[in-house]
Amino acid sequence: MRFFPKATLVFTFIAFAFFISFLHSCKKDEVVIANTDHYRDFYRVDIGYWVDYEVDSIVHYDTDDALLVDNDKFNYHFYIREQIDSAFIDGEGDTAYVVSRYKRTSTSLPWSFESLWTSKLTPTSLQRVEDNRRYVRLTFPFNPINKWNGNAFNELPAEEYSYEEVYSPASYSSLNFDSTVTVNQNEFVSAINRIIRKEIYGNHVGLLFKQADSIGVAYTSFGPVILSGLEYEQTVIDYKR
Repeated sequence: MRFFPKATLVFTFIAFAFFISFLHSCKKDEVVIANTDHYRDFYRVDIGYWVDYEVDSIVHYDTDDALLVDNDKFNYHFYIREQIDSAFIDGEGDTAYVVSRYKRTSTSLPWSFESLWTSKLTPTSLQRVEDNRRYVRLTFPFNPINKWNGNAFNELPAEEYSYEEVYSPASYSSLNFDSTVTVNQNEFVSAINRIIRKEIYGNHVGLLFKQADSIGVAYTSFGPVILSGLEYEQTVIDYKR
């Protein structure tokens, strides 16, 4: 039987331990790729899939601003359906989807075609082209520390989006959702303005709720008065199971 010198055994043991430590450190430094399939569940792109929304909007006109009252306004109430109709390859070589939008003023009326939007899911984001403007609506992974420019691909000024809540339960229109993410798109309140824009997306459904308020405000002895601007809320009421 052949015996190795003690010094050789010690050196071999140290080299082996160093090798194991090196492998372990490499494993810790690996880049973890976001599970895109999981995030896709928060914006479904199945052909034929649809979501119905109830929309309430108030337009405040400025014709009565001098009187510090809010009498000149108009309320709009209608319904929107967004439906994934087809897929295509866009100019960047990605698979994108045609989103047909329909509108009606009563649930007893047929849908009337309104407009075409598009959307696509990349490994790191959800991008939607709405009225010829591309927005980055979601980024992956969902993390409260993530911040991004929602207007990165359009001509509008930069706007910092962030996650306000992630994986939270929510209920809308008697529908319960076990996991939602809330995107804060803009929140600015001053002595004369109030701007609030946010969107909420639900697992296995897509967009659940949208708020887009941009109004001028005056503060009087009777409280705040809306002078002009727009209030908009869009809430899910049904979707294709």
